[in-house]
Parts: sequence; C-alpha cells; structure tokens
Amino acid sequence: MQNNQVKNNPNDKNLEIYSPFKQAFEKYPFIIIIGKYDHTLGPRVLFSPIPLRNEEFVRNLLRDALNTINQFVMLDFNLFYAQIYKIEIEDLSARGGKQLYAIILLRDAEYPIIPILHFKRIGMIFHKIERKKILSDDKKAFEEFFKKVNEIYMKKDEILPLESINMQIRSGINTIQGFGELLIDQNINGKISRHKIIKYVEMMLDSCNDIMEALEKQFPQHHNE
Repeated sequence: MQNNQVKNNPNDKNLEIYSPFKQAFEKYPFIIIIGKYDHTLGPRVLFSPIPLRNEEFVRNLLRDALNTINQFVMLDFNLFYAQIYKIEIEDLSARGGKQLYAIILLRDAEYPIIPILHFKRIGMIFHKIERKKILSDDKKAFEEFFKKVNEIYMKKDEILPLESINMQIRSGINTIQGFGELLIDQNINGKISRHKIIKYVEMMLDSCNDIMEALEKQFPQHHNE
C-alpha cells in the first residue's frame, strides 16, 4: 500500500457506517456532501447526492472538523476516509459576520488521498454560487453546484486519477482562472468587499504555490539543479 493511502483495518462500527456508501464508492471517485456550522441549529447537512441513513455521522464529522483551526481536515475511518474543506461566507447578520460551510469528500480507503488542488477548485465553484442563495440554503443552487463538480470529475468516459499531475495542474489553473473571473464579475456588479478581494487573491496565490509543489514532486531533479 502506498504511503499516501489510508490504512484499511475494518471493525464492526466502521463497517456499519461504510455499508451505505459502498455502492456509491464503486461508481464514483468520491462522494461530495455540503455541510454547515449553523450558529442556531448546530452542524447539519445541506446536500448529499445519495440518501444518508446516518446524518448523525456527518454531523459528527462537522463537529470534529470545527474543533480544529485548519481549513483542511482529514478523518480516517479505516474502510474509507473523509476530507473536509471549510469555507467562510460573509454574512453581516451572523455572529462574527460570517457563516462557516464545509465541503466533505468521502473516499474509499483503497484510493489515495485527494490532492488539495482539487479541493480549491471545488471551493472556487462553490464561491460562484450567489451568496444569498448559499445563506438561504438554496437546495437548487447546491444541486447545480454538484452537477458542475460531477461534470468535471465524474461524467467522463475515462476518469483521470485525481493524484495524476495532469489533473492536479488542470485543477490549479482552473481555480486561478475561476477566482479571476469572480473578481472581475463581482467588481463590475459592485458586489465585492475589500476583504473578499484579498481572500480571492490569497486563494489564487495558494493555487500557484500548490502547482509549483506538484511540479517539484513530479520533477524533483529539475528543481534541485
């Protein structure tokens, strides 16, 4: 087993959680779920492409991720693992002036960990949803978001491995392009704050660094010359 894969040591509890996801894991490279850290209602699920028999499991995922300061969190359940990307959305009516959302990707432990570049691209797609639709928990908007992610990563005749350098570079470039388009569009429409401009530029610079890191891992001899 490769070093970047999650160890697979099943137990009864993990098997019970894993079983409802098994069929989806066989069909898709990952399962994507949208969660929210609601100030009033607590952690909750906003969208899942498959029926969830155990929403409490996902709520616990959100609680565990909330208890860390990291934007990216990984939790290992032996048979599968969860990677969580926390996203802040400006909401002046909320405590602290923001609402916290989470993109949860569940993946079978037989497959390598999903590179962060893909999360940032998925996060960029999430930011393209109108803010008022996100804050109102608009299910149709979340379904459209899922369809876009689905078209990129799942609805292809031949799905490239997510860890492939080609796929990572493509995701990084698309992330930079997407945030650039958001900056132009929201600035033209007068909908963007200084804080959001800085946040988007930081994400674009992060993606540049991620691309460089991916290239250095792929071609270390050139980096050391």
